[in-house]
Amino acid sequence: MRLFGRDYSIRGHGNRAYLEKLAVFIETRADEIREKSHISSALDLAVLTLLSVADELFQTERGDSTKRQEPEETTEQQDNIV
Repeated sequence: MRLFGRDYSIRGHGNRAYLEKLAVFIETRADEIREKSHISSALDLAVLTLLSVADELFQTERGDSTKRQEPEETTEQQDNIV
């Protein structure tokens, strides 16, 4: 599996086709974030991608799946709540 320009060997974690589907999902999300933020660091891009995916998961668990937001939008909203 290839993520962020690196090859990874994943063993014992289920169906290879499913893992490839996950990798495509992550790369697609990373590409969206890269286009909007112009980040050049692979590590920064990976962290923002993880935050974006985690945010979507939390919104879905809370039932707020009406719109996927960028992490900075969600952070600003959370800051206003506190």
